[in-house]
Amino acid sequence: METLQEFKEDLPLLVESGLIAIKQGDEQSAKQLFSAVGILDPENKAKRMGLGLIMLHKMDLKNAKKAFQEILKEEQDNYRAQSFLAFSHVLSVLEESTDQEKLENLQKGAELAQDVLDKCDTPSTRQLAQSLLDWEKDLMNKVDQDKGPMG
Repeated sequence: METLQEFKEDLPLLVESGLIAIKQGDEQSAKQLFSAVGILDPENKAKRMGLGLIMLHKMDLKNAKKAFQEILKEEQDNYRAQSFLAFSHVLSVLEESTDQEKLENLQKGAELAQDVLDKCDTPSTRQLAQSLLDWEKDLMNKVDQDKGPMG
């Protein structure tokens, strides 16, 4: 185990490499990199965040929501996870079958995003939350007009 501790200083590089792999669509490499983070530091939330982002990227929204909710159970003030949970809810509009489900997901996403704006000081996280609120308003108008988000 001492040998693994030598690599703890490389955790940020592993996380960044995992994020790059997600952006490149290399799910296998991303999973391996985030798993390495979990092996080096089992308490590090970056592994779960990374796996949630992989699911979000794949539009596996049900499991993405679960991943971000698990992080928030342990860290209620993890506004990045909360922003991605909000994003998952807003994206759910593209999958849900009824207008009521669409509205509920949009409202939940908007609530989570607004909470991030009210409490978070990190500019990039705030920017994501604001973008979600802007997008949510556009989608809400489309759902209200019975056109649906794809219509």
